[in-house]
Amino acid sequence: MPIHDEMQTLMDRWTKGFVEGDIDTCVDLYTKDATIFSPYSLPKRGRQALRELFKDWYQQGETNKCVTVEDAAADGSMAYCLVSYSGDYPQDDGSLITESGISLNVAAKQRDGSWKLRMSSMNSDKPPLAS
Repeated sequence: MPIHDEMQTLMDRWTKGFVEGDIDTCVDLYTKDATIFSPYSLPKRGRQALRELFKDWYQQGETNKCVTVEDAAADGSMAYCLVSYSGDYPQDDGSLITESGISLNVAAKQRDGSWKLRMSSMNSDKPPLAS
């Protein structure tokens, strides 16, 4: 299978887990020492920190989650994928705000041949502190 397809499959598993509130599935797709850099929080490292981060994100009620691999490559046991992401967030007045951005992800190949995310760096199209 081409690496682009492998990374899309990984991201589809993550998205499905997140949408269904299956935080354990999301966390299991990361290495034990994985780090997420996000414009929405301080960096989080390790599975317990990621678990708390995903719980916080899930509780925000995001709908219409979409994650698409735009580019991917691999060399041996390391790979990267650049993904676009978007989702709608309910507001107090009943409206929705769409949040979107790009995330660069580094994945490590596991002994069983599967991929796990080692590092994710998210970049919002509308950074929270932008004027």
